[in-house]
Amino acid sequence: MKKWRCTVCNYIHTGESPPEKCPVCGADKSKFVEISPEEAKQYEEKQKQNSKANGSGQAKADQKSKNPPPSSSAAPKASAGSSGFRNFVDEQLIVHHAHPMTVHVPNGVLPIVVLFMFIGAVLGTEALAWAAFYFAFMVVLSMPVVLYSGYNEWQRKYKGAKTTMFMAKIAAAAVVAVSSLLIVIWFFINPDVIYSGAARRGSFLLLNLIMFGATGVAGFIGGKFVFKD
Repeated sequence: MKKWRCTVCNYIHTGESPPEKCPVCGADKSKFVEISPEEAKQYEEKQKQNSKANGSGQAKADQKSKNPPPSSSAAPKASAGSSGFRNFVDEQLIVHHAHPMTVHVPNGVLPIVVLFMFIGAVLGTEALAWAAFYFAFMVVLSMPVVLYSGYNEWQRKYKGAKTTMFMAKIAAAAVVAVSSLLIVIWFFINPDVIYSGAARRGSFLLLNLIMFGATGVAGFIGGKFVFKD
């Protein structure tokens, strides 16, 4: 059977012809190129190494990722005429998986924010509501790094491909960034919002749910890009 590689995300497809759309990133079949079984094996081995590194953080796997197989879509090396330091930093963000690492902050903390806000609203527990506020504030502080590392990875590793999957992930990340900032500002200005009238409290808790849903969407799509399944 023939082997086909998605030039956007390096997904490997086996079949007589490429799929109509990449099941990982949603790229059109025109983005697939036929490769040899040897090349396919190289890409699959590299993917296993990267998945292991993302799961365990092993430094050895990170070092191996610096040497992609032939025709890899990995980030280009900085040229002599490039803008030096920033280009170097952007490359290192890719090599050391900065986005998959930093995105664990919102993905891990925001469910706690929503849970504490709801418990605080139902039980009238002020301490839990304030704890949720501080967790949300930590997320707001982390979002610039999360967004920049994600944008950098999209541009360098995935060539800025504007597929449905990428656009959905970008939209979800934007919703998380905006909604978490609104929650922090709203609660800081009016901490009694979770005890106030039903309409105002409902709107505030709905905003929390929107943020939680967007976090789940972004995390789900990000997982597909990392593990190619």
